[in-house]
Amino acid sequence: MKKLELDDEVYAALEQLAAARQLTPAELVAGLVDPAPPGQAGDHLRFFLGSAEFTRLGDPIDRYLALLAWCARSYAVDFADFIAHQESRRHYLAWGREETNEARARNLARQIDGTQFWAVMTIADDTRRQFVARLLEFIGCHDETVALADRALGFGTPPAGRMSA
Repeated sequence: MKKLELDDEVYAALEQLAAARQLTPAELVAGLVDPAPPGQAGDHLRFFLGSAEFTRLGDPIDRYLALLAWCARSYAVDFADFIAHQESRRHYLAWGREETNEARARNLARQIDGTQFWAVMTIADDTRRQFVARLLEFIGCHDETVALADRALGFGTPPAGRMSA
């Protein structure tokens, strides 16, 4: 095994990046320089989708929220960045507490476990599918994993030629 020397500041930055992705610094470096075989790089989601924690959830909404919570936990920085760049978020920022609570009730919004984020539950399945596909692509999942998540969430196979919108 070879050793690598880093300045304290560089190592601290590496630790911070690794922690945000729930990895050790060595795992983060290994992922950067020696990616996993195709179909697995960045696709730890496959393991989650096959886990007892996920498969025991029978309700598609609970599965959707669990997937979002997993993304938020596993890719905290990327998840927050993705949400921050959604067009719809702009008008919510100017609202007061009462307006926000009214919108949350009207949209049947549910909080994503372990986050400050809320998921709107009144959107159509196709819109939810597109949102999930864009999110998963943003965090680095392969097309095969996005399709697997579609099926696991009960969306079935994406329409031909429309893996994501």
